[in-house]
Amino acid sequence: MTTVLSHHYCACGYAASDPGELTDHLLEAFTSADDRGTDGLVHDETSPALTCACGYTAATPDDLDAHFLDVFVPADGLGADSQRHAA
Repeated sequence: MTTVLSHHYCACGYAASDPGELTDHLLEAFTSADDRGTDGLVHDETSPALTCACGYTAATPDDLDAHFLDVFVPADGLGADSQRHAA
């Protein structure tokens, strides 16, 4: 039996076993402590589910994650640890 491993890599060298794990890594690297995005607004999931504090409503969890990445990732791709992070 052959086992096939699929990894998804970040520019910092982090290897995730699936796309969701890579997204979690990127959100951890870029989300500010006060949940403020690069646009200066607070972005955090609120009620009802799949709604952002900024008013954005997502159709799926992946859509909400994409929204968060759009607003938290700075143009230079540098995370809070001063390393470049990108999928």
